[in-house]
Order: sequence, then C-alpha cells, then structure tokens
Amino acid sequence: MSDHAAPPPTSERPRRWPGALAVLVLVALWGLYFWRILTPAPQDALSLTEGDFSGQFVSFFGYQVERLAAGEVPLWNPYNYAGHPFLADTQSAVFYPPRLLTVALVSLGGDPDPGELYRALQTEMALHVLLGTLLMYAFVRRLIASPAGAPVYPAIVGGLVAALTYGYSGYLSGYPQLQLAVLEAGIWLPLALLGIFQATRTARVGWPCLVLAGVALALALLAGHPQTGLFILYFALAFLAYRLWRGAGGAWREFGRRFVLSAALLGLVAGGLAAIQLLPGLEYLQHTTRQDLGFEAKSGGFPFSDLLQLLFPGFLTLWSPLYLGIAGLALAAWAIITRAAHSAFFAAAALIGLLLSFGAGTVLYDAAYLLLPGLSWFRGQERAAFVVAESASILAGLGAAHLLTPGAIQPAARTLRRALIALAAVCGVIALAVFVAWRALDGATYHAALQSMTFAALLSALAAAVLRRPHDARLGAALVALIVFDLFSVTMGAANYDPVPADERLPEPPMIAQLRDDLLPPGARVDGLRGLRGNWGTLYAVPDMRGISPLVLDSVHTYLEGLPANRAWDLLAVRYVLTDWRELPAASTIVDTAEDEYGTYNVHELESPRGFAHLTYGATVVPGDAEAYGLLREPAYDTRQHVILNRDPGVDLPGRAPDDPGRADVPRFEPEHIVIEAGTAAPAVLTLALPHYPGWRATVNGDEADLLRAYGGLSAVALPEAGRYTVVLRYQPWTYRAGLGITLLALLLVSALAVWTFAAARRAR
Repeated sequence: MSDHAAPPPTSERPRRWPGALAVLVLVALWGLYFWRILTPAPQDALSLTEGDFSGQFVSFFGYQVERLAAGEVPLWNPYNYAGHPFLADTQSAVFYPPRLLTVALVSLGGDPDPGELYRALQTEMALHVLLGTLLMYAFVRRLIASPAGAPVYPAIVGGLVAALTYGYSGYLSGYPQLQLAVLEAGIWLPLALLGIFQATRTARVGWPCLVLAGVALALALLAGHPQTGLFILYFALAFLAYRLWRGAGGAWREFGRRFVLSAALLGLVAGGLAAIQLLPGLEYLQHTTRQDLGFEAKSGGFPFSDLLQLLFPGFLTLWSPLYLGIAGLALAAWAIITRAAHSAFFAAAALIGLLLSFGAGTVLYDAAYLLLPGLSWFRGQERAAFVVAESASILAGLGAAHLLTPGAIQPAARTLRRALIALAAVCGVIALAVFVAWRALDGATYHAALQSMTFAALLSALAAAVLRRPHDARLGAALVALIVFDLFSVTMGAANYDPVPADERLPEPPMIAQLRDDLLPPGARVDGLRGLRGNWGTLYAVPDMRGISPLVLDSVHTYLEGLPANRAWDLLAVRYVLTDWRELPAASTIVDTAEDEYGTYNVHELESPRGFAHLTYGATVVPGDAEAYGLLREPAYDTRQHVILNRDPGVDLPGRAPDDPGRADVPRFEPEHIVIEAGTAAPAVLTLALPHYPGWRATVNGDEADLLRAYGGLSAVALPEAGRYTVVLRYQPWTYRAGLGITLLALLLVSALAVWTFAAARRAR
C-alpha cells in the first residue's frame, strides 16, 4: 500500500509537542465558542432556545435521571401519548454511555430541578462538539501521512482546519444542537473512519482497529438518531471498500473476501453492542405511524435554491447546514483540483450526500430509496447534509495540508486566488445593488441579503490575500485564524440561543404541580392542549395523552387525530382538559385558570370521566383495527357498555350491566407494574386505558391471562365469572432481555479482545 508506516517511537516523541499544542488550541477555541453557555455570570449567559431541545430531550433526560438514579431501567413511560415504550423510542438514548455519565453526574447533587437538567444536557451538547473536533483532528492528522523525518506542520494544520470546519460550520452549529440525537450520533464517524484507516494501513487487516471502528458505530447507534446512524454505516462501509480496494491491487477475489469479513466484523461489533437499543427500537417501529408513510412523505429535502448557503449563510433560511466558510470551501476545492491523496473518495461522498439532500429533486434519491436497505424508513432527506459537512471538512483539511507541502502547484494556486478575487468582486457588486434597494425600498427585506453579501465579499478578499504565498511558514496560522473568524462570526450564538440562563428554564407551573400531587387519581390523564408543551408530561410527571415524539403508536395517533375529542378523552381516561376554550364537546366544569406563555387558559374537569380500568358487559368483535375505528366514530356506539375486540373474549357476557355494576380500582400504578382490584356481579371484560403493545403481560388472581386488543389499540382482560379479581400488569419485553444478553456478550468479547491486544503489545515492546 502507498501509506507510510509509522516511524519508530523514539523519532515520534519530539513530534508530539506540536500535536499536543493543536489539541490545546482546539480546546481553547471551543471554550471561546461556547463561553456564554459555560459562564456562571447570569447577565452574560445564553442557553439553547426552547423547542425540541426542551420539549423532547430535556424531558426525556429528566425521566432517565429519575429512573436510573432509583436503580430502575426506564422501559415504559406513562406520561406521554397515554404511555409508550420509552427504551424503544431511540431518541431516549437510555444506554448511550456519555448520557449515562451525564445522568450520574447530575444525580450526585440529589433531585435536580428542570433548570439543572437543562444546563447539564446543554453542557453535554457542547462537550460533544469538542469531542467531534478532537476526533476529526485525530483522523485527518493520521490520514495525511508524514514520513519519518518529514515536517508534521502540514498534517497538524490540515487536522486543525478539518476539525474547525466540521465543529463550527453551518451543519453542526445549526439544528443538530437542538436535535441532540442528530449531533451526538454524527460526531462518531471520524472515529469509525480512523479505525478503518488504521486497520487497512498494511496488507494484513488490523482486526483490533476494525473493532474500534465497530465500537464507534455502536456509539452512533446508541446516541439515538437511526437516520444519522445509517448514514454513518454506509459512509464507513464505503470507506472500508475504498481502502481495501487500494490494498488489493485490482484483485477482485481478494478484495471481496477481505471486504465481506471486515464488514461482518464491523456489523457484529456495532450490532452486538447496540442490540440493547436496536431490538426494542425495531419492534417499536413496526407499530408506529412511520409504517404508513410512503415515498411522498419521505422524499422531501432541500430546494435547489439552498445551494446559495454555500456562500451566503442565513440569507434564505434560519439555518445554513451547507455553509463551510469561504476559506473552507476554497481549501476543499483546492484538494479536489490538485488531486490530493484521498480527495477523490471524499469528493464523491460529498457529491452523493448533496444530491441525496435534495430528496426527490434528483433521481438519485429514487434509486437509493429502492436499492439501499433502510433509507426508505426515514423522512427529511436534507439530513444528508451531514455527509456533505463531514466530507467537505475532510477535504478542507486535505487541501490545507497540500497547500502547505513544499512543491504546491503554483498555477493552481493562482487560479484559486483569481477565483476568490472574482467572487469578492461579484459579491461586492451585488451588495452595492442590494444597498441601493435597501435605501430605496423596504429595509427589512434587504437587510439580511446585504449583510450576507458584504461579509462574503470581505471573506473572499481575505482568503485571496492569505493564499497569496502557498507553503509559506505563516500560511497555516493565517488559514486557521481566517476559518475561526469566518465560522465563529457566522455561527457563534446564532439562532439556537436566547439570553436566558439555563438555570432559569422550565420552572414548574403551580397548576401542573397541583394536578400531579393532589388532583389526579392513579391512571387518570390530562389533555395538555395548553400548559404542557412538548413532552412536558414526562418532565413534570403528569400523565398526558399528547406529546411530540417523532415515533407514535399508530393506534394512539388515530385516537388523537382521527376520533372526536370526547371519544378520545373517554378511551384514554382523561379527567382534566387544559385549554383556552370556555366550553368542551363533553360535559365539564372549569375548576381553575392558569397562565402559560400564550396567556390564560382554563382547567376543565370532565363531569363523568372514565377510569383507567373500566368494566364492560357486552362486546362487539371486529376483524381489524379499521373496523374498530369505524365504530368509534359512530356517536351512538356506547363504549362504556360494550367493548370492541379483535377476537372472542372466551366468556359468556350478559350484554348489559347488572344492577350492581361492580367497580375497578387501581391501588398501584407504576411505569412497568400496575395492579387493579376489580369486583363484578357477572362475567365482564375489564378494559384498560393502556396501549396494547408487545411486552405487557397480565395475570388474573395469579394465573396468566390473555391481553385482548380493545378499541383498535388498547388492552383488555376477560373476567370469566362473578367475583373479586386482582389483575396485575407487568411490562417485560423480550426484545429488551434479548438485547441485553447480546450486548453483554458483545461487551465481554470486546473487552477480552482489548485486554489481549494490550497484553500482546506489551509483550512486543
């Protein structure tokens, strides 16, 4: 292979100081970038804006802290969507190792309030950006081979350029900071590429380094964003094929054998370590609304006009995930023009990612939708900008290193400078025209365009000036400074932040606390149309029938969106409705008023709420859920007297309630353990406001009992005769147990391999 072997340890020691200095530079710049979220001074503090970050990730994080601190695994969450499988919702990231560390640290201080949760998770986000830059630096530094005795300066500058353009360009500084799972999954790709690169540096594949790459892939999967995890998997496999093909020298059979074995090892390590999350997640996916989405719903992506983001950030959209910086873009172009080592692969990856990010705008997505396993599961194809950002950052690092290497191609350098000068001139002319329009017409309309064009002209001129003398000794520092000035000026403290200290976020509303502590009996729920945004039901431990998770059980979604509100309230055991409406489509009394950010809202108590457990004495059997939903839409159908089932309950029901209708109480209501005490004067079906989902098991008076599917998506238990019953429900999904066993076995094997490798290295030394 063409890669240079690593120099002897003795010759490497003096070369480590520049690398250590580069790491310190990255840490210092990270501190500068995030200083306003790290500062203890409240008058200077920023925090991530509320939205998905607060409504989804902080809420889920609070539930993790509560359950894990109590020594419990959060398998089920009863507080949103009438209950859903928490572990199986991949964005919960229950077993993501950095999240477990954050949980442990925040738990040291006792029971944290929402503001402390907000700060802890925000800090976790910032630390992942730092980790991403360090991993990118390590990969690109290693990718740019430095023979023994050669200067390491180009490789170090290349690593710094790649790290900075990746960590602080438009992609990682945009919505991934709020969509935390996207960011935390994406930062592990450089480590996977580093492991693959190291494993393929010699003719014999290095299996320990491939295992390291598999660990990185597992971390990406555990981070909780399967779409980004899929991109990483395909990227890693493509890089593996590229590296093995280079080493095979055109021998197809040898290449095929090595690729299959290496890919299998990657898959076994990644899949094995992440099985504890993957198996429950795959099971959950089969029962969510995603199964009903087709090509039209999944094929959306960037409009072609967003290509302007490459030069003009913040002009067309709130975020600019394609923005790499003018200098970064120029360096990436330099790597491609001069055919720097490995540039062809990463240029192809960037182009494919860009085309996929347009979704159905190009035929490439149609082909990928049909041919690439897993790609058809996800919507929002603009997230392929991750591939563009990753590849373009690596190209920028390669270009910087090549530019600093003695013998850089002077004609190409002159061409690049002329292009930058021309770009500066064009941007200046457009900025002047926009300025004239701004003065003559509506200033608000043209302000963003004027600012963007002017800044692009300035940066292009500065880049042209910096590139005046290729491989000058001062060029590396100038490039790093220009990239920092560009990216930090554009993305630092941008649309993601508000001037509010994190500790002041999400104070618990008094009405919500009263609902939880005093008003709601076990199993009863609220409809949080107001006062409970996002997944705040989980954050404040108030059972809500709604939520904002991207994965929703299809039956619960039908109740919320496809049935009249009063029918949904009845089926899901809703007792209180929080809304600004004065009247509801069901008898209710306004018992209080409260305030949220939109103003005053009313707290309605339904006059005759259905309990979590309810006895019915008649049944209608239908062949499927669609027929059940049809009956539920008929106002005349009495769901309190008759249950809709998908099969015969196996008991002789009287058809109507006896004179003594019996009762069902819920003395114990815990996330995975519910106890119901019921008494009936006749055979009955006990209906439960619990989603019918695999993993729930029931016993009746200690004997195993079938859980029937009621009303197209809820649970029920048959009570065969008059008498008293104790019904116990437990959530014990086999997917969790199987995934746990596989993950523990994989962890044991990987740990044993690490110990063996370390011992072998010591023996060799």
